[in-house]
Amino acid sequence: MKLQLLASSALLALSALPAHAEDTGAWVSELVVTANRGVTVTTAGSATRTATPIEEIPQSIQAINRTLIEDQDLRNVGDALINVSGVAPQGQMELVLQSPKIRGFDAAYLVDGMLTYNLPASASDSGTLVNVARVEVAKGPTSTLYGGGVGAPLSGLINLVSVDPAPDFGATLALRAGSFNTRGVQGSVDTPANGGRIRLRLAADYETADSYLEQVNSTRTSIYPTAVIDFTDATRLTLRGQYSRVEQLEYSGLPYALTGPLGAKVDKETFAGAPDAPQTTVENRMVTATLAHAFSDAWSGEVSVRRFRNDFDEYGSFPFTGAPLAGTTYVFASAYLPSQVRQTSISATINGKLGDGAVRHNLLAGVDHDQTKYQASLGFGLLGLVDYAIPATNVKFGAPPVLSDVQTDRMKSTAVFVQDQIAVGERLDITAGLRWTNVDISSLYVSGGFPFVNTSRSESRWTPRVGATYRLAKGVSAFAGYSEGFKGLVAAFGVADPKPETSRSYEAGLKLTAPIKGLTGTVAAYEITRRNVITADPSNPFASIQAGEQRARGVEADMVYEPSPALSVLAAYAYTDAKVTKDNTLPVGDRPTRTPEHSLRLAARYRFQSGDLKGLEIGGGLTAVSDRELTLPNTVVADGSVLVDAQASYDFGYAKVSVSVVNLTGEDGYAPYQYLARAVVVPLQPRSAYLTLSKAF
Repeated sequence: MKLQLLASSALLALSALPAHAEDTGAWVSELVVTANRGVTVTTAGSATRTATPIEEIPQSIQAINRTLIEDQDLRNVGDALINVSGVAPQGQMELVLQSPKIRGFDAAYLVDGMLTYNLPASASDSGTLVNVARVEVAKGPTSTLYGGGVGAPLSGLINLVSVDPAPDFGATLALRAGSFNTRGVQGSVDTPANGGRIRLRLAADYETADSYLEQVNSTRTSIYPTAVIDFTDATRLTLRGQYSRVEQLEYSGLPYALTGPLGAKVDKETFAGAPDAPQTTVENRMVTATLAHAFSDAWSGEVSVRRFRNDFDEYGSFPFTGAPLAGTTYVFASAYLPSQVRQTSISATINGKLGDGAVRHNLLAGVDHDQTKYQASLGFGLLGLVDYAIPATNVKFGAPPVLSDVQTDRMKSTAVFVQDQIAVGERLDITAGLRWTNVDISSLYVSGGFPFVNTSRSESRWTPRVGATYRLAKGVSAFAGYSEGFKGLVAAFGVADPKPETSRSYEAGLKLTAPIKGLTGTVAAYEITRRNVITADPSNPFASIQAGEQRARGVEADMVYEPSPALSVLAAYAYTDAKVTKDNTLPVGDRPTRTPEHSLRLAARYRFQSGDLKGLEIGGGLTAVSDRELTLPNTVVADGSVLVDAQASYDFGYAKVSVSVVNLTGEDGYAPYQYLARAVVVPLQPRSAYLTLSKAF
């Protein structure tokens, strides 16, 4: 994916989505995003930039809390996202290649509500959930409140909300081992100081593992220091740091043609190419400072400043033409793609609550400013012939290819926005917002010493949002909303005059808040239309085209049932009808890649509360997806699959032992894989087991 994107000079956008992390300070209680018991989450901040009951938000939003993360032994964001309807997550090996999709289109990553620009978006993911309190997924355009880089998410966002320091001293330590030589350790330490006015936290994670794919291995290292300083009861400073590094041998996928009779002699888990290639590395450094002040019981303000630095060194070996030279033999090439991101973001908001009668207002106004520099280089080299059926034909990587192409993009965005959440009586809640965004973009693309692109331009847009929820009966609310998205575009190789990408969304449905004991959830129907979409050129995967229009329509349901502390049941279903609706190059009616028409997730957890089995918890889940397209235009599909997972844990008091099993039934098949917009797949992970020993101090 990154090879194609860089070669085509198509930069996609991320945006900022402030949402406040879990906190214990009394004066900011209105900003706290909390979870009830078990996996039920009733309040979120990612859709409104304020802590709002989910039943009052006129938008589909789901949250995965810390309990669910630990119950299902979730190790990374991709694993977590299978629990949310309408989301097609990237695999762990695609962390440096592919962004997740929401409702058929690429989604953006955010950390504590602020943008982390990257290509692809998932390169901002540290590959661990060790310091994540919640994963919040807000579906639909969010350009009314958020923006940065070259624009805002057009179909949805994934916001990673960090854990805050605890008010009391505590520590955790966990050791993990399992299939494919997996070994890891993670832990955290929380300590108060200065009579509790200062709270400190340090969390870290290290894991190394081989893979069920031959030769492929990875190492992940993450460190998260956090400090919360209460200067007064009304003024708080929060400092967050992040250092993360992911290293892995890059895998270019198995050509679809080798999954049939032609590849009968090919081991589906084989690695073809240069197994001695340097490991691809993604290194992220981030520092965020947030100063919050309560002016009164009704008014508060907040200023956040972030410095983000990403260094991405990608090394790959892959079939150069995408088609075999003969039989199972392909011409392989090497690639070297170093890139850097340097980003500074500032966000300031003021929030006020007015009225205490029949009509009440929750006003939010703010200013965002972001400056980003992205620089990437590209070099290719021919390696030789590799026969997938004969591993001995694998080639040596040799010296990294000479860098022939260089792209430098400078992006500056400034925005002002206002939102009003209006409560009318006890049944009606209205949300209305408006944002003006200006994006200045300069792009320089040099190939072979010759400048192909040297542009500088400015784009601006007003983006509105309006929606309402109405309480039909106790625990049942109807909602409807309209919103627009806007993303300025940098130069795309092959596109003479790229236009800003835009989107609009209509959504309506029902929200349940315990109409019967323990039942919460959302049922939604929606339509999202995107215009001026940048996609890979079907006749040249190293170039791009700007598609006319793509549209997604669908129905989704996300439910949690927790009638008691002992039982948690989660169900998520999505019907997604996504397709090209207008285009001069792509066939109208073709579906976006990786997006199943039907997807289903069922998961349950039972916790024994008394008797001899007290401390024992058992759980399991089922994930089913229908066929998914591998390319656009559509040519071949990855068949649907049904995967079963299981978990169990026992708390001895002095320590806790947990076991998790992936693909319990040993389902055989393939999943879509992204590499150079080619028709490639990855085998499903075979049955795998992991053991974790943890201790809380």
